[in-house]
Amino acid sequence: MITDPKIEVGDVDYSKLSHTLRFKVAANHNAIQMVEDICHRTDMSMEEVAVELGKLLEMAIHTNYHRGGRRIKYN
Repeated sequence: MITDPKIEVGDVDYSKLSHTLRFKVAANHNAIQMVEDICHRTDMSMEEVAVELGKLLEMAIHTNYHRGGRRIKYN
């Protein structure tokens, strides 16, 4: 069992014009292995790992948002 994945975020940039947040993500070897384990693959390219990390981030946002973080709009 992998116990010490490390994921760091840097070079954050927010565009007010397009309302887009961009940042770089750095994942250590253990985090990469965890992504491969989740995908049940050991032959992934780093580009494939990056795509899967993006998908996992999106799933985590959706999961946490629907747990009670929904923004209530009062109009």
